[in-house]
Amino acid sequence: MTGSSKRYRVLNRFQHFVIVLMMIVCFIAVGEPAIAQGGTLIGPYLGAPFLVHQNGYTFGQAPSWIAGNRVLSNQMNSAGVLQIYSSNLDGGHQMCLTCASVKGPNGLPQIRPKSDWVLFESYGQQPIHTGSPGLGGYGGDLYVMRAAGSHPYRITTASDPDNGSPYTMTSGVPYDNFHAYWSPNGKQIAWTHTEADPLSAGGQTWSMLVGDFTVKNGIPSLTQVRVVGKPYGVYETQPWSPDGSGFLFSAAGGYNSPYQVAPPGWGHMQVYFMRVHGKGASLAHPLVTQISDAVPAYQEQAIFTPDMKTVIMMTNRSHTSPDSWANLIVAAAQRVKFDAPDTGSSQTLQFLSDFVGPDFNSDLYAVDVRTKAIRQLTDFPHGVIPEFYWNNDYSKLIFGLLGGRPATTQIGQFAGVSRAVSTTIPAPGLYGDPVDMARVGDQAQSVRDPGPTDNPPAMVTAPTNPAPGLPHADKKTDKPSIPGVVATYLSVWLRDLATLGTLSGSAFTAPPLLASVAQFG
Repeated sequence: MTGSSKRYRVLNRFQHFVIVLMMIVCFIAVGEPAIAQGGTLIGPYLGAPFLVHQNGYTFGQAPSWIAGNRVLSNQMNSAGVLQIYSSNLDGGHQMCLTCASVKGPNGLPQIRPKSDWVLFESYGQQPIHTGSPGLGGYGGDLYVMRAAGSHPYRITTASDPDNGSPYTMTSGVPYDNFHAYWSPNGKQIAWTHTEADPLSAGGQTWSMLVGDFTVKNGIPSLTQVRVVGKPYGVYETQPWSPDGSGFLFSAAGGYNSPYQVAPPGWGHMQVYFMRVHGKGASLAHPLVTQISDAVPAYQEQAIFTPDMKTVIMMTNRSHTSPDSWANLIVAAAQRVKFDAPDTGSSQTLQFLSDFVGPDFNSDLYAVDVRTKAIRQLTDFPHGVIPEFYWNNDYSKLIFGLLGGRPATTQIGQFAGVSRAVSTTIPAPGLYGDPVDMARVGDQAQSVRDPGPTDNPPAMVTAPTNPAPGLPHADKKTDKPSIPGVVATYLSVWLRDLATLGTLSGSAFTAPPLLASVAQFG
């Protein structure tokens, strides 16, 4: 798909016929009582035309919307360091919000629903860092600033190891906070937290946290931080549901999962919804609904449609000629029911290697929450779709297409559907089931700080002699520094892959991560 002025109807007439036929079959199979109780069984977004066009200006990986058809983005300043900008959709009227106030790299900006604060992640306080702020790696903390870029504060401190003190290549505990999102009322934040301990101390742990966002005398803070997703493998939190009852997340670990009865298989990234509010659910006792299926494919980013009948997710399931390295690993592990210990550490590297190879391409798919019917929304021949977000009235999605030549920013819209937000809690099909950590046995890891924990905010000291925000540099100058402890996980991961290859009779090629260390994170 190329050209900024062309529009694409990704659903052709034959596909539309198949979707309608599927609705009829489901009606006959389930029967009228189920329809009467929950309304139309399949949500309208599953069959609606989805139109995509290339934006005239290309932003960074994860642009998001603000009021007035404007955009928040992370782009490089004139010195080649990632900073946060606001601009028009066409790239005009750009203003760097962090260049003069927060040492970078900075990334993943998200406007609070009340439009008063911007949430973002920064590596600025950790000299040893790897990856990209907000997108995964090591060294990231959560920050907020006023919508115009003033009054920046670091709001994760006490919930980090050693109260967030800088670590080095050989000392301290490397950590990261990333993929943080506001609840629809702006009162809570959900995010992923990870800590890299030595293997002798349990290895890397990943957890999902929720904290209360409070402002007292004009000073913001993150209080009552609680672990809602306990460590056992790897996580990535996704945006909250429109009704505010919970948030989507992706997870991968060993053969079994605490979030589904049927084993997903070792290293198989799945998408789930965690409900923490409403009947039967709480932060202490969340309820989880599986969204994705057993197909041996990678699925990660996800977001609800406003009616909460459909989840849009990123997956590589349509790109099978050739199949990706990630999918071959998952399929082999499923086939032989492979399992191994130390999944928090091994899956750290598996997660990072899944999507960095040249054979990895992905598209957007729509999944019906109740029937699990699935439909492909986009059909890009090459490239990876990472994060994607709605604007404030749910009329447009913005997303990047990376890995293509060149990278582009895309706008997607559904035609002929209501944008009314679901208000029923729990929404049909999303009551959820209790989390069962016993299913993963010894792969379940201890929680260093289950909470509730209050984080004293830290006002940010502005950098000296900051580089101008414009013009944007062509290349990054920030160099990754991989903490020494992470290298010790490599032997565990390579051992597991070798064992899987022997058991499955497969000859896997070298993991893409080993040939692409610069993309680590």
